[in-house]
Order: sequence, then C-alpha cells, then structure tokens
Amino acid sequence: AAGGGKSDALLAAALQYVDHPGYAALILRRTFAELALPDAIMARSKEWLTPHIGKSVRWNESEKTWTFTESGATITFGYLERDDDVYRYQGSAYQFVGWDELTQFPERPYVYMFSRQRRRKGVEVPIRVRAASNPGGVGHGWVLKRFPIQPNVTPAGREGRVFIPAK
Repeated sequence: AAGGGKSDALLAAALQYVDHPGYAALILRRTFAELALPDAIMARSKEWLTPHIGKSVRWNESEKTWTFTESGATITFGYLERDDDVYRYQGSAYQFVGWDELTQFPERPYVYMFSRQRRRKGVEVPIRVRAASNPGGVGHGWVLKRFPIQPNVTPAGREGRVFIPAK
C-alpha cells in the first residue's frame, strides 16, 4: 500500500550501522528523478539528517551521499535507469543495498548488485539486501516468483524471506 512506511523502513535499515567505520550503504531507485521527488526516500533522508549537519553528518550534493563524520560511514543514493548502469557501481563495496520500488527494476540489475556486496577487512556488520515495493511494474513477475507471498510457501533454498504488508 502507498504510504505504509516502506521507504522509511528502508532508510532506517540503511542507517542502522552508520556508527561502524567503513560501513557503506546504497539505496537505489530506477531513475534519479524518482529519487529526487518531494517526500521520496532521498528527501526523507534530508528531513531526518539535516538537523545533524555539522555535528555528526555531512551531505555531498553532487555525489548524493551522506557521510557520518565520526565513523566515515556512508549512505549513497543511486539509480539504475538502464541495465548497464550497474557498471557505475563496479569496484564499490556495500554492506547494505536497499531497493526502493523493486518491481520497477528488471531482474538482471538486482542479481548483479549482489556482486557489489562485501565488507572491507575489519568491518563487522552484516551484509544485507532489503527491498520495498508496490505491485506492478516491469519486475512484478520476477519479484513475485522470487519472493512468493502465499502463506507457508517458500521455494527450496529461499529460507528467511519475510513479506510484511504495508497498511
């Protein structure tokens, strides 16, 4: 459901380990325009974090990145408008990748971004992927297949996935 708090939960999950040196999070939308919409996830991050600028965090407008001054941890906002846009993240390492509106993406970029998930030596945080979405969109079919929402149905090898309806 729209307005159920999915993007807030995604942003909160990205912020969970910002006190750990070397932590890096990436939050993705299909287009930059979607990231920049009023009340979208990047605007929400500014609402939450701007009061702390100069105290514990700084914003880099050109990089669309929050950097936490004590730890050096980062949260970056990115987009994957075309399938080849995944290569802009080549060489990067993220401990958290959040997908805002996952059904707007084809499956290939989603799968590729798992290769960007790793931690630097000495960074003791879990590797996590989180996704929020509404039904519909180019990825509706593959997302439903990968994350079945029927009660008590989990494909072999896909344990631990949780569907939380936003209402």
